[in-house]
Amino acid sequence: MTTDPHNHSSESIDRAAEIIARALAPGLMEAEVILAADRESRAQNVPPQVMDTLERFSEILTRLVEHTERLAERMGDLTEAVAALAEQRQQPAAQTPQAKPQLPEMEPAFAPGGEGLDVTISDVPGFQGLMELQRALIRLSQVQSAAVRRYQDDEAAIQLVLSQPMTASAIADGVSAGTGKRIFVDEARPDTLRLRLRFLPE
Repeated sequence: MTTDPHNHSSESIDRAAEIIARALAPGLMEAEVILAADRESRAQNVPPQVMDTLERFSEILTRLVEHTERLAERMGDLTEAVAALAEQRQQPAAQTPQAKPQLPEMEPAFAPGGEGLDVTISDVPGFQGLMELQRALIRLSQVQSAAVRRYQDDEAAIQLVLSQPMTASAIADGVSAGTGKRIFVDEARPDTLRLRLRFLPE
C-alpha cells in the first residue's frame, strides 16, 4: 500500500497544532482571567488623578468648615456686643453722668428797703434832663421812691429806695430806656449802698 506523503505531512501538521493548542490552552485561559479581572478592577477603582482631585477638594472643605466655625464665633461675639450697646442706650438719661453747666457769675444786687442807696449821676444834660432822670427812676417797678437831694455843676445826688433787689446794670438800663440817653455805670458798691452813674455824650 502506497502512502501519500502530502496527506502524511498534513496530518503531522494538524497533530502538532493540536498538541501546541493543548499546551497553550491553560496559559490563555489564565491570561483571559487576568485581563477580565483587570478590566473589572479598572471599572470599579477611581483613576489616580481623580483621587488626587478629590483629596484636594476634601482639604478645601475641611478648611472651609474651620473658617465657618471661626466666623460663627465672631458673629456670636458681635451679637453680644450689639445687645450690650442697645441695653446701655435704653438706660434712663438720669443715670448717665452729665457735666454740671457753669452758671455765669451773678452781678451783686442792691438790697431793698431801709434808707435807700445814694445814687450820684454826673454829666446830667441840664435841669430838664434831671427831671427826665427822676421820672425814669420812679417808673421802674422795683423802685419805691427817688428823691433829688442835690443838683450842682451837672451832677445830681438822688436818694433811691428800692422795693425789690436790683443790680446797677438794671438801674442804668432802666434810666436809658426812660430817658432815651445812654447811661454808664462808673461804680457800684452794694455793700455800702453807693452807686455812681454817668450820662454818655451823644
